[in-house]
Amino acid sequence: MFISLEDETGVSNAIVTPDLFEETRLLVTEEPFLVIEGEVQNTDNVVLIKAQKIFPLISEGLVGSESHDFH
Repeated sequence: MFISLEDETGVSNAIVTPDLFEETRLLVTEEPFLVIEGEVQNTDNVVLIKAQKIFPLISEGLVGSESHDFH
């Protein structure tokens, strides 16, 4: 299975093995944001992450700016 990852630099994919997907199925399908740890592979400027761990990103306690309403 592939999971598309996106940040301010672009899009890449995480490769998730069937065993890891079964372990983390609810996280992958229900959580809005994920942390994926694994081995980064870069072949011909195509970046993939071979996922080894997947867990939810907990936003409580993160430092950030508040949203702005530009009306």
